[in-house]
Amino acid sequence: MDISKLESSEFKILKKQIKVKTFLSSLVEQYSFQIKAKDLEFNLTFTENCDTVTLFTDEDRLRQIFINLIGNALKFTSNGNIEIGCTKKNNSIEFYVKDSGIGIPAEYHDKIFDRFRQVEDANTRKYGGNGLGLAITKSLIELMDGKIWVESEFGKGSTFYFSLPLTP
Repeated sequence: MDISKLESSEFKILKKQIKVKTFLSSLVEQYSFQIKAKDLEFNLTFTENCDTVTLFTDEDRLRQIFINLIGNALKFTSNGNIEIGCTKKNNSIEFYVKDSGIGIPAEYHDKIFDRFRQVEDANTRKYGGNGLGLAITKSLIELMDGKIWVESEFGKGSTFYFSLPLTP
């Protein structure tokens, strides 16, 4: 994905109705082979108020967001689990991708969403990457009128949350 197009007016969001439960279940299926290959658990969690939600959004862009977040979770998790899920909150839906990976030091929580920024640490350099995935993810979420944030503790894993409005 070209980040310069993403940040220009050329980039369009094409919204349609999607069933959240069906969409998230397709992600579990999409990643099942990679998860099994790393001997990880992959869990899908819905709160009662989320499993019947229909969202009016760009399905391809939402998939790209999850591809980036699940890809990072896979990259930085060598054992344990990855969990995706959602909950409905007032007029928005809050998604999350949680892992039991290496975690992110607190001083990087805001910086990791900037272009070309990665945690500068001997433990993370071996994983590679160009520092654009989370910047692209943040831009996509903001184009969809949403917000992204992270909760993480170094050595204990990370949870990336993002919210999107339920109303068109």
